[in-house]
Amino acid sequence: MAQGRMTYNVRYGTSSPVVIHHDDDAGHDGHVAIGLLCRVPDGYGSAPHPTTRTFDVVGEGRASIARVSTEQTGSRLSGRPAVYRVDDQYGAPLGRITYRSGRALRGARARWTVETVTGRRVSGFRGRLFWWALWWPVGLPVSLVCLILSLLGEGDGAFGKPRRVIWRDSSRRAHLVFRGIEDEYRVLDGSWDPRLVAALLGLHQSYDPSEGSGAHGWYVRP
Repeated sequence: MAQGRMTYNVRYGTSSPVVIHHDDDAGHDGHVAIGLLCRVPDGYGSAPHPTTRTFDVVGEGRASIARVSTEQTGSRLSGRPAVYRVDDQYGAPLGRITYRSGRALRGARARWTVETVTGRRVSGFRGRLFWWALWWPVGLPVSLVCLILSLLGEGDGAFGKPRRVIWRDSSRRAHLVFRGIEDEYRVLDGSWDPRLVAALLGLHQSYDPSEGSGAHGWYVRP
């Protein structure tokens, strides 16, 4: 039986980020830890490709419940997407996650696609068109001013780009929503595998860092 709507978060402050979730009907008192995000040596030496990712979602007893590995590195110049495979603890596939970075000169937004092993597919773009249209003439200048003030020690940091992502299927039905201001992920369809959702959160947070993960995301932290 499918669960109800769930809200997911990534908690920082420890050596490894923790993916947690709770049933929306239960409130914040019902938080359950799914697993730690633990980087795995990727074999690329000290200077891996910027889109290379290999990490485990580690559950109770320090046992891996899912692994994310890179099938294809991405390229902003050519538009080639980065493709990541998600397997369970036995190496059986759970799904595939694709990230295509946006290209400002073409007005393209970054796009995330999630495919399950059963053929289910949802895609989401970073930010809504309305907010991007407002950000370029207004938000970008404000962001530059904030950055300069931050460098001078007079500000708290840059004004951020639109971050919201809504993953929809081919019929435009929403399944997952990332709310950038709250830094939380709402899963509207409880039939999604929590391991695949945790893998998506780990990848998304490595590209679009939350405040607690550091300037360059949790994945690049030593």
